[in-house]
Amino acid sequence: MTPRWVLVDGYSVLHAWPAFQTRRQRARTFVQKRDELIGVLARYADHTGDKLTIVFDGYAARHQPETAPVLWQGIEVLYSEAGRTADDVIERLVSLLTPRYRVIVITDDHAERRTVESLGADAYSCEWFADEVARTLHDLDRTLRHQQRQPRRTRLGDVW
Repeated sequence: MTPRWVLVDGYSVLHAWPAFQTRRQRARTFVQKRDELIGVLARYADHTGDKLTIVFDGYAARHQPETAPVLWQGIEVLYSEAGRTADDVIERLVSLLTPRYRVIVITDDHAERRTVESLGADAYSCEWFADEVARTLHDLDRTLRHQQRQPRRTRLGDVW
């Protein structure tokens, strides 16, 4: 089975996911929302075993962040360089990764989805991905609760 690599257009997801549009979330700064998204997707990637890269438009950041990849909570976070968009970075990554990985791109940009599909990736909407992440994290939470209720085995004979 070919391993999966998920490429996420970070700002597209932040603008599309209802969880980031609540009253409480609207009061938060963009940096706080971005950090929260990274945390949620790190849990998702950890549970699925997928490699995951979030790409943000560098021009949208208040200060120009580092353009070198940053590993944060186990996932790769990239910012496009000045004069380039997240779409440019995603397209380049798709062309590099498709020979070895099943690449999945998450964006609500329809033209970008068609472009990456022509390069060999699968492309899905941010709404689809929100459902996928919610379902996966719900399964993870249920599994953890179930494991916490299980009696622990000891090495003391038949005693549980």
